[in-house]
Amino acid sequence: MKVFSPNRQTLLCLFITLLVCLLIPETLFGQTEKLGIVNYTPPQGWTKTPKENVVGFSAFNQATGGFCIITLYGATPGTGSANSDFTREWNNLLVQTLKAGAPPQAETQTVDGWTMTAGGASVQMEDRKALAFLTVFSGSGKAVSVLGVFNEQSYATQLDAFIASIEFDKTTATSPSVGSNSNNAKPDSAPGGFGSMGYTAPAGWSEQKFKDGVVFKPLNLPANEHLAIQIMSPLNASGTLEQALEQSFNEAAAMYNGTKMFQADGAYGKSVARRSFNGWEYIRGKGGLNVNQIESRLELFVVKINNHFERVAILESRPSCLTYSRRYFTSDRISYRNDIENFLFSLHFTDFSEPALKTGSTDGGGVVGVWQGSTQSTDATTLRLEVFSPIFLNNGQVYYGPTFPLEGLHGLNTRIPPELNARHWGTYTFSNGRGVIQMPYATIPMRTEGNKLIITKNQTDWPFYRLNSVDGATFNGTYVLSALSGKSPSITFTSDGRFTDEGAIKVMYHAPVDCVNPAAAPGSGTYEVKDYSVIFTYSDGRRVKLAFLGAEYTKGNPSPATLRMSYHEDKLTKL
Repeated sequence: MKVFSPNRQTLLCLFITLLVCLLIPETLFGQTEKLGIVNYTPPQGWTKTPKENVVGFSAFNQATGGFCIITLYGATPGTGSANSDFTREWNNLLVQTLKAGAPPQAETQTVDGWTMTAGGASVQMEDRKALAFLTVFSGSGKAVSVLGVFNEQSYATQLDAFIASIEFDKTTATSPSVGSNSNNAKPDSAPGGFGSMGYTAPAGWSEQKFKDGVVFKPLNLPANEHLAIQIMSPLNASGTLEQALEQSFNEAAAMYNGTKMFQADGAYGKSVARRSFNGWEYIRGKGGLNVNQIESRLELFVVKINNHFERVAILESRPSCLTYSRRYFTSDRISYRNDIENFLFSLHFTDFSEPALKTGSTDGGGVVGVWQGSTQSTDATTLRLEVFSPIFLNNGQVYYGPTFPLEGLHGLNTRIPPELNARHWGTYTFSNGRGVIQMPYATIPMRTEGNKLIITKNQTDWPFYRLNSVDGATFNGTYVLSALSGKSPSITFTSDGRFTDEGAIKVMYHAPVDCVNPAAAPGSGTYEVKDYSVIFTYSDGRRVKLAFLGAEYTKGNPSPATLRMSYHEDKLTKL
C-alpha cells in the first residue's frame, strides 16, 4: 500500500483539479441528491451515513488497507469572510477532532458567486497517516464544507468528482438585503423587541423574526451542532410559574417535533421559582429531547410579568467528543453559555419597571478589591483549610467562595453569577474599620487590622491580604506546566504583549472535554491583562480568558521564576 504524503505542490495540483472539475457538467457523475440548499452526487457503492444537516460517505479497501471518508456539512451561517469561514471550519473539523495543526495557507477561487477555499494537511487516524483536505464554499451569508480524509492517492479523483458535483439552489445566489429580518446577522449586540418584551441580541448571533417568535443562532456554530435561543409567544397568567413551565416545555417539545426523554424526576428537571435582581419572578427547567433521532436538550426560561408569562426556549445538541467519546452539550462552551445568560437576564418589559442596579467593579476605597487567605472549610466528611479569594465590589456585592471566577473579572456582569450560584455570592456593609458579610447561609463579621482583613468564621479569625491590581502586567520568557503523558505544555511570552502557546492554555482552561476548549489547538497571538484576567487573542480569531490574580507576581519583574494562572492557580515554571 502506498500512503499519500502531501506537500504544497500536491495540494495545489489537487485544488486546480477541483476547479477544472467544477466546469464539467453534472450529468457525467450520475444521480444527484440534496442536503438543504446543496445539490451533490454521492460516490457510487460507498457506505452512506446521514445525520442532521450532515451526510457522510466512506469506502475501505480490505486488500490494501486504504480508506476514504467524505463528509458534507450543510449550510450554516457564515462569518462574512471566506478566509474566516475556512479558519473556523478548520479549527472545528480538523483541529478539535483530528488534532491537526494551524490552518494552512489555502487556495481560493470564486465560481458562480460562491468563493471556494481549500487546503489540506497530514493527520493521524489511529495508527495510520492520512491526508485531510477541507473545502469551504462561502456565499450568500452561508458556509458549506466538505472534508475528505484518505490514505491512498487513488481516492483523490473520487473526492474531486464529489466536490465537482456540488451546486447550490439558485435562490441563495444573492445576499439578503440589509433591512431583511429573515436572517439578519448581528456582528454586535443589538436591541430588539417582541410584544412587550425587549431584548439585546447576542453579538455574533443571527436573528430571525417570525409572527410567533424570534430565533437566535451563533454565527460560528460548528457544522455538526445545533444551538438556538427562541422567544416564544407569551401566555396569559393563569396558575403558577411551575404550571406555566410545564405547559411551555410541552409546547416547545411539540414545536421542535421532539420526543421527551424521561429522567428519574420526570420529563424535565426544574429550579425553584425565584425573584431576579431585575425584580421579576422566574423559573427554569431543562430536560432531554429526541429530535430527528438526535439527542438534544431543551431548556425553558419562564418569567411572570403582571398578568402574563414570557417564555424563552433554548434547544441544543449533545454530540460526542472524539477524545474518549465523551458527550457534551453545545452550550458547554463558556462563550455560548455567557451569551445565553446575558441574554436572559437583560430582558426587560414595557409593563414592568426594573430597579436601577449597576454592575460591580473592584475600583473603590475601604475593603473594595480582591483579597486572599486561608479559611476553614467543611464538607460532609472532612474539615480542611482552603485558599479563599474574597472579592468586594463597589456596588455592595461580595464573592466569598473557594475558587475565583473562571475567566477572571474582565467583562463579567456581576449581577448574573448570584442567579446561577447563590451560595458563594452575598452583600456586605463596612464602615469605621468593621463590617459584616451577609451570605445566604450566615452573617460573617469582618474588620481591618493594619494591612490585614480579619474575617471571623466558625468563631475563628482568619487573616486575608489585599492583592494588587494586575492591569497592564507583562511577562517575558518560556514557562512550562508539569509534564502530562511525558510532555510539558508550555507558553512563551514577550514583554511587547505577544505569546506562543504550546498546549499550556489548553490545560489551564480546565475544559471538561477538548471539543469545548477554545484553546484545544496551539497557536500564537497577543495578550493583555485587565481586571484579574489574561485575555489571549489568537491570530486565527480565537479569544481565551484565564483568571490571573497576580499572587507572587510584581509588575517590576516580568520574568519571575513562577507564574500562577487560571482560577485553579496552575503553577507555571520558567525555563
